[in-house]
Amino acid sequence: MHTFLLPYQYNFIRNQVELLQHQFAAVHDPDVRNAVRYSAAEKIFDLLPMLTVEQEELLTQIRNAETEQHLLDYLTQITPFILPFPEISESRIRQLFKKTKKLHVPPLHSFEWAHTTFLSWNDTGNRKKYFVYPLDGEWIGVEGTYMPSIQKGICAVCHTYSDITLITATTRRSTEQHQTIGHHMCIDSDACNQAVTNPDVIETFLTRIQKK
Repeated sequence: MHTFLLPYQYNFIRNQVELLQHQFAAVHDPDVRNAVRYSAAEKIFDLLPMLTVEQEELLTQIRNAETEQHLLDYLTQITPFILPFPEISESRIRQLFKKTKKLHVPPLHSFEWAHTTFLSWNDTGNRKKYFVYPLDGEWIGVEGTYMPSIQKGICAVCHTYSDITLITATTRRSTEQHQTIGHHMCIDSDACNQAVTNPDVIETFLTRIQKK
């Protein structure tokens, strides 16, 4: 069976597993446990409506979990089927930022591709944040700016309580008209990628910047 789970989909499933772990620790009624297991499975299948028979059989195993260890084993079984972030070279990334002088690209081997929904890194010296994303089958690159002040709050992308800052990017609608778009996001994009369960916010943000 080929890889088929996108990183954010795996994060969603992991969240369901963590919720079940809490339920298992607090609830011992077999009927209630059965109900929450089936509820978790239903949410997973709502996220992934188009599955092969083999894929469905794999994910359905969450309904058979009786203990916290069974849930951990379930995550171990599905991890090999994560579809990593598409391969991209450093030279291709540099092409996306042709107008950026002295672009610093981190070593690509430092990223955990199986846990990457959007590629992003910080240039701390210039308070810049870069995004690379395959939008509708085409690579796009966006350069943003982040505020030096870091605060605790809810990230607009992964919806977790973390260290966030205001990240903005400017799009030019005409030679005289500009628009600045911003979101409060995790300053640590690796942590954000580990938590994001829906790419809609980051895709909308990048799409709006690209509309010049």
